[in-house]
Amino acid sequence: MKTQITLTCCLMLSVVFSQGVFDQYDIPEYEYTTFQLNGDDLFNMTSTGDNSTTSMNVGADYTFKSQAPEGNCSYGLNFSFDMFNDGLEDDVSTSATDFDIALPFAFDKYLLGGNKGGFGFVDGNFEMFGGDQAEDVDDTMDLNLTLGGGYGRVVNARAVAQAYAIADAVGDTSDETVLAIAAVIGAAGSYANTYKDDADEMYYNDIANAAGDPGAAMKISKILNSPAYKISDRSTGWSVRAGLTNNYIQCEDCDDAGDFSLQADYAMPMGMDKQLSAGFDYGMDMNDEGGTTMGLDVSCTMDHSYNWASSASFGYDSSTSGGDDAVTSSDIVLGVSTTKAILNQLSVTGSFGYIMPNDGNDDTDDDATMDLNVTFTYWVF
Repeated sequence: MKTQITLTCCLMLSVVFSQGVFDQYDIPEYEYTTFQLNGDDLFNMTSTGDNSTTSMNVGADYTFKSQAPEGNCSYGLNFSFDMFNDGLEDDVSTSATDFDIALPFAFDKYLLGGNKGGFGFVDGNFEMFGGDQAEDVDDTMDLNLTLGGGYGRVVNARAVAQAYAIADAVGDTSDETVLAIAAVIGAAGSYANTYKDDADEMYYNDIANAAGDPGAAMKISKILNSPAYKISDRSTGWSVRAGLTNNYIQCEDCDDAGDFSLQADYAMPMGMDKQLSAGFDYGMDMNDEGGTTMGLDVSCTMDHSYNWASSASFGYDSSTSGGDDAVTSSDIVLGVSTTKAILNQLSVTGSFGYIMPNDGNDDTDDDATMDLNVTFTYWVF
């Protein structure tokens, strides 16, 4: 009895410790700017006899991204110019000069209750095209925009699980070491833009230094990149958000009221090797006789060991058409999978899926679908 109590206490302490590390992990801060010029076919001329074809293409891409616990900001500019002339002077000759411009942007800012409280967000893209392709076209510009707000935050914390695996291999699994490693992994997206050709070297060296073992860069690279290491996704927290999406630069004959969306997410790591996630989303077409959609998903993952991982999922999706003759169709999807890998020897994956459809028509049969799949790879030598 005492042994059982001791084991139970140790298990509870392990969960509390691990959950505490996940709760302490925050959004890594980084910022970068990129600008590039490109020409997929900068200049090309082909001559055959008296005929010649000339084409030209040039483009530019600019990106700014800033990530911080209190909010994120990104925007950019994509421009392309194309010219084509087949050199013919008869009625079937082809000549065109066109350009396209896109300005994508996304902003979210936490306004109340710290960096996991109330927030507002904007996500959109301005698009414009011109030249010969714009002839006889009334609508040459679009501003697709989503405006909304919400409360809470789900933090992608897979970096913590990866950091724990690295810290365990190095020999120091203290909270401070795990969080220091996770901070570097969480900022991985900024390394290529900051350090260019030296990105990989700087990245793994920074992780090794955070782990307290500067010589462990190669071991760390193997843990993060080897297909044998099964570290499932991790996230923590909860959030609710709502938004309205519409095109705010519409043609004169367009009358689109937009779409409303509602989304809720919940995620809870259970120790360092298990994860429970749930999500709900609802969408409504705001136009007359617009339809609705709804989705619910629940998933659980477990890393049995560094080279063995399993997952189970449940999903429900439904859609209702608009109008007086509204019809609701739905699908229930169940899934289970497991993967076991032995480095450079064997990898086996088994999965089971079950789908129960309902097309909303009582006059038709809705046959369920079951799928069983096994794949393996064996390295003979």
